[in-house]
Amino acid sequence: MRRAWPRISIALLLVLQLIAAAEAPDIVGEAVDPDSGRLLYLEHYYCSEDALECSVFYLQPDDYLIASKQIDYRSSLQAPGLLFNDFRLERELSKAATADPELVVDAGFDNYVRGRWDELSRGDKVTFPFLLLDRDEPLKMRAFAPEDADCKAAELCLQVRLDSWLLGMVVPPIELTYDREQRRLLRYRGVSNIRDGNGDSQAVEITYSYQSDTQPVSR
Repeated sequence: MRRAWPRISIALLLVLQLIAAAEAPDIVGEAVDPDSGRLLYLEHYYCSEDALECSVFYLQPDDYLIASKQIDYRSSLQAPGLLFNDFRLERELSKAATADPELVVDAGFDNYVRGRWDELSRGDKVTFPFLLLDRDEPLKMRAFAPEDADCKAAELCLQVRLDSWLLGMVVPPIELTYDREQRRLLRYRGVSNIRDGNGDSQAVEITYSYQSDTQPVSR
């Protein structure tokens, strides 16, 4: 049974639902349970023509809106301003954009990958401070292309791990697959930024589809 939300949240939800249904999204992500393959939720992306402002709507398989994220890249591509709302859990998180040239914040990681594309493509490891939306201090991370990855020639497969030998052994990596020609994210496998109905973290595998002229995804 769905919980009763405050009146203002219901009003906001209805407005966002209308926006999400107004036109076809630029990008669609389908998030499934990695073990069962069960569809968990959908991600619908709507971006400005220059891709510097994006709205993301997270919907259950029955199109019921459960969360939204506003992303503003105008000040920084890799450390954007963010506003996230989970309507089921009455949870709101936000981050202001930062001009720190080293810091990578949440959705800005996708642009960071393209900024380090040549290094990652030739097998170099890159390290960076990564700030999640629900944390105050960044984590030191590393990204690289594993030599033993089951990866097609037209794809670039990456792993992102904590840059700690000990912690990296116990915390599962994030796995990403990019299209080499268009440098767009095709698949994501790891912990989701959308919690389950009980408020617990969940693992997902997300497959992305694009309109032909759409900018790359910015999670």
